[in-house]
Amino acid sequence: MSTRKRRKKPIDDAKTHILSCTDKVGFMSRYIDGYKGRGVFATHPIEPGDFVLEYRGKLLTKEECESRRYSETESTFLFDFKWQNHCLCLDASLGRLVNDNHKNPNCVMKKIIVDNKPHLCLSLKKIEIGAEIDYNYGDSKWPWRSKVGKNKAPAAAKENLLGGEGQMKGLQTPAAAEENEASPVP
Repeated sequence: MSTRKRRKKPIDDAKTHILSCTDKVGFMSRYIDGYKGRGVFATHPIEPGDFVLEYRGKLLTKEECESRRYSETESTFLFDFKWQNHCLCLDASLGRLVNDNHKNPNCVMKKIIVDNKPHLCLSLKKIEIGAEIDYNYGDSKWPWRSKVGKNKAPAAAKENLLGGEGQMKGLQTPAAAEENEASPVP
């Protein structure tokens, strides 16, 4: 008889981290380059459908969010979405460093309800050690998409994926399209 540890269901894993207000171990932020800033990278393999990270932060009303728009650079950490016909916003933690990939993302943003509150979590497909965690910010013409080109990070970013230290600027307001994913606020 094997005493192999049972694998936790992704939804239970997500709820555990949501309730404890902690990020899952196995991720690190790393500087990529001056254009992209920092990103989040896997330090362990992730299986398809596994809970990755929560886009955790202070849940704000639309009015509170507008008062926190800060400067153009600082407001890029705010995530706008709709839930129960309310426009809400998250001022977030490590999840804010997850970058955009509109061609071939390894994660999607999904809403998980815990204690009658929405939580935004990332998950999608197999992710190898050293891979950058990314997702599609939604259908938009983000200015960096024309610079980065056809699903390619700038050369300096590719060289720094598995090495280097540093801090980042952040990411822009993300969005997703499917019903079970977080929807953008118009």
